[in-house]
Amino acid sequence: MRTPPAPDSGAAPDPARVLGARVRELRRGRGLTLKQVGEVSRLSHAFLSQFERGLAAASVSTLQRIAVALDTTVSALLAGPAEQGVGLLRADEGMVMPGAEIPTGSTARALSRAGFPVQPIEYTGGPAEFGEYFEHVGQEMLYVVTGRIELDFADGRREQLGEADVATYPGSRPHRWRRLGDEPVRVLLINAGE
Repeated sequence: MRTPPAPDSGAAPDPARVLGARVRELRRGRGLTLKQVGEVSRLSHAFLSQFERGLAAASVSTLQRIAVALDTTVSALLAGPAEQGVGLLRADEGMVMPGAEIPTGSTARALSRAGFPVQPIEYTGGPAEFGEYFEHVGQEMLYVVTGRIELDFADGRREQLGEADVATYPGSRPHRWRRLGDEPVRVLLINAGE
């Protein structure tokens, strides 16, 4: 196997390669093959191989399917390596979630390092329409920093939330959300208890 050239010392690491390497490390650590992860996630092992090498991007729903196959969360996949002592993440740091399902002008950014007991993700912008339902291990807390959203559960329950509203629910309960109105929103999702 050929090793890709080392990045320039001043260049920022390619987020797609970092995320892919993290998924590969987790998959191997769990003793799973690409084929096994592909069967559970309903993704081809060829795509997964390209993704792990940073040659293919994953949408939000694809990343969710990979996380479920690895028995983890999207935010845990996005979290950086654990460090000893105090963790500090500046405003321009944190793994930005790749994928075509993040609407133009929106971002999703991991706010913790791997190994931290909770994995917060900051969403800005927000989808105007509902996407696929998400399910994952652990508990989730959703906090609306700015704007208004609608939280939808697969069992038919829907809730509208505004600034400073909080919702908590099991990650295993299928859920999704969208922004209400034309103004962008800022939402903090915190996953805990993997």
